[in-house]
Amino acid sequence: MALGPTCYGFLFYIKKHRPELLHYNSKSKNTIMTKSAFSSFLISFAVFPLIVMWVFPHLVSSVSRRQYNQLELPSGTYGPETLVFDCNGEGPYTGVSDGRILKWHGSEVGWKDFAVTSPLRTSRLCDGSSDTSAEHVCGRPLGLKFNQATCDLYIADAYFGLLVVGRKGGLARQLATSAEGVPFLFANALDIDQKTGAVYFTDTSTRFRRWEFGIAMESGDNTGRLMRYDPKTKKVKVLLKHLFFSNGVALSRNSSFLLVTETNANRVLRFWLEGPRSQTRDVFAKLDGCPDNIERNPKGEFWVAQNPKFDSIGTPLQTNISALKLDEEGKVLRVLNEEFGSLSDVIEKDDCMWLGSVLQSHVGMIL
Repeated sequence: MALGPTCYGFLFYIKKHRPELLHYNSKSKNTIMTKSAFSSFLISFAVFPLIVMWVFPHLVSSVSRRQYNQLELPSGTYGPETLVFDCNGEGPYTGVSDGRILKWHGSEVGWKDFAVTSPLRTSRLCDGSSDTSAEHVCGRPLGLKFNQATCDLYIADAYFGLLVVGRKGGLARQLATSAEGVPFLFANALDIDQKTGAVYFTDTSTRFRRWEFGIAMESGDNTGRLMRYDPKTKKVKVLLKHLFFSNGVALSRNSSFLLVTETNANRVLRFWLEGPRSQTRDVFAKLDGCPDNIERNPKGEFWVAQNPKFDSIGTPLQTNISALKLDEEGKVLRVLNEEFGSLSDVIEKDDCMWLGSVLQSHVGMIL
């Protein structure tokens, strides 16, 4: 499959202009970013959209009219990849760069610790950290979803696999770290069938860790998987293989199909769970940008967070690539035209829009 322009073409830019940030991995025969360089570049990359908004205020003029607010994360942390609300409607909750899962308690209290995924984690080493080289110790929770019946929070951690934690929080319990004998290297997103309790989740790559995502995309890696965890049998079943950077997951309102985003193929796939097409897949939507998470709203529609493609020297090829709302047939219902910088998640709740980003140091909110 020809992938064309990559979603994260900045790796080519670094090769040309900042070669000191790279080293050659003789084992994999790939040139990759050092972990410290990756951390520094993520932070600088996150600043770029803010500069654009300052220089070109007309791009965000409509945001102020719609009352756009930001909930700043604790100092030193960034990357609210996914946003969720619990069985009582409280939150949002989000996982951040230092391995914590935080809960928003309102403007007077702010963010407070709720859970962690790593038994190795210490506050001294990890709190406030944005160092990707410490993620295998501190944890990196990405996908989150509550079982609304039990109020348990299920977690996809990039390094610790699939986990769950009770309504009081604390250290999450590990449920699965592999499928068919192949370990998870990059557990990413998940959704839950609220009727059966089944957990659907993605492992983005069986070759690359999260901090190596740039080289995974540059190489056209297609080892991503879509899986189901059965809480009754405690077993994991692989539903789809050979996915191009499998990312977000969303179950349809009637549980007849499952959607999964392929970031590096610029599309959303549909995997049928019921009916005459059960256990088959088709293309649900072809996208202009690079999709991240996908979320179902109360009406059964789907919000897809997108980011632009880059050319071979790291220049964005697109403008006004943001989020799309799709109906149950994959048709576009709405485009979120405002420029919010990098987006990884869009949640629609109580007439509000909540925006997450793996690069930003805040959670966005549109009233």
